[in-house]
Amino acid sequence: MTDVNTATGAPESRWIQLFLWVFALSFAFDFRGDSGGSTVQMGFLGIALAAGGAVIALGYRHLRVRPGAWLLMLWWGFLGLSVLVAMFNGVNMGHYVRVIVPFALCGLGIAVAHIGACSGLTMTQIVTPVLIAVVINVAWRAVYGFAFMGVTLETVRVEILSPGINWLTAFIACAVLFRKGFSLRLLMIIGLVFAILFMSVTRGPLLPMAVGGTMALGCMVLAICWRLIPVEWAGRKLAGLAVFGVVMLVVGGTIVMSQPEIYERWAERLFNQAGGVTSKDLSWLTREAEAKAMIDILKGAPTTFVYGQGVGADYYWDPSYYPELYLVYPADFDFSGAFWFAGHSVWTYALFSGGVLGVLFHLALFGGVMALCLRSVYVNRALPGFRLDYAFLPFVAAWCLLSESATSNPFDERLAGLVFGMMAGLPQVLFLRARAAYARHTVPARVVSRRASAGVHGGSVEPLPVRIS
Repeated sequence: MTDVNTATGAPESRWIQLFLWVFALSFAFDFRGDSGGSTVQMGFLGIALAAGGAVIALGYRHLRVRPGAWLLMLWWGFLGLSVLVAMFNGVNMGHYVRVIVPFALCGLGIAVAHIGACSGLTMTQIVTPVLIAVVINVAWRAVYGFAFMGVTLETVRVEILSPGINWLTAFIACAVLFRKGFSLRLLMIIGLVFAILFMSVTRGPLLPMAVGGTMALGCMVLAICWRLIPVEWAGRKLAGLAVFGVVMLVVGGTIVMSQPEIYERWAERLFNQAGGVTSKDLSWLTREAEAKAMIDILKGAPTTFVYGQGVGADYYWDPSYYPELYLVYPADFDFSGAFWFAGHSVWTYALFSGGVLGVLFHLALFGGVMALCLRSVYVNRALPGFRLDYAFLPFVAAWCLLSESATSNPFDERLAGLVFGMMAGLPQVLFLRARAAYARHTVPARVVSRRASAGVHGGSVEPLPVRIS
């Protein structure tokens, strides 16, 4: 499938594309440093802010183009509210700034992708730098973990995991189901992801893989119903997946036989967590301890259930969980200390930091991205010639992120916020494509030119559910 953009390109689109690349790649070599961040990471942030600011300066007039403008208003409204709540509650502003960075990068990513779409960039031109940045980071995290953090195959865990693996799972699912075959590049990406996951002995990414595959299959059904692909496509893909699954089992079996210690670690991780000394899964137990403490803090000031304690506010783990946690954790670990990072769950931290309003903003972000993505494909259903793997990518990526949201918080990582923000802005490409095509088939050419110009440069772009012959 081709990736043709029928929107009118803005004169400054080449500069916007250049700075979009710089923005997307700014955290390609990001890593987990100290809680305060390193000088290098501050440099990454400076590059991202400069590049994102340049895109906004060049294309600020596009920010009012709908429907993407509604998503921009939503998330930047949340960011503005978070500043007021943090100041009102007396949150340490140094902590606030450090925690809010991924959330802000998400908002900046929405703006950058949205402006890129409105200036005439294709989905490929927006997704490609994101893909390169994520692949670099996935490989770099492994190198950094083994070379600089002193981990080995016997001790390695989350140290080598990149936050980009979640998004890469969605990318792979869409590519496998909507591309004609397995290219060498795609096979290399799949191999990289599976190798990192196998070595890390971490269960977390398994759920996004299952959810991403399921949602991509659902999107394939929608594509068939909307006559974007023939029914026979599903049969060919499922047969190909069966063959691919057999190959992966053979490869996996070979690895297990050659590396039995990794197999033993996986068996312990999946079936004998913490040696069986805790009443519940250790990871879930820590999330409960954190969540209960956050709720208790909110109960101490009931009005904060509405607007929260503020991003970067201090919290702890509930003391009633200490005896069981100390069966696994070292005796000198201080659970009562003041934690202030973004927590281990999207939803508990959203409630703690932003109250009910914070939870609603997060729900609106995820739901808005999913709805805009599916709507953008639907209004192009009579206009073949666009890439379905990229068209459905924001929807699948949102579900992959959502699948981990109960037990992890991807907004604790800068790259994750940036990538999801750019996915949130991607559907604008297809909305403009549908609008331009509809205008060409319904109004005189001189009116089309005037309306297309108005739409791209700040006018309303309303998707119309019409079939264009």
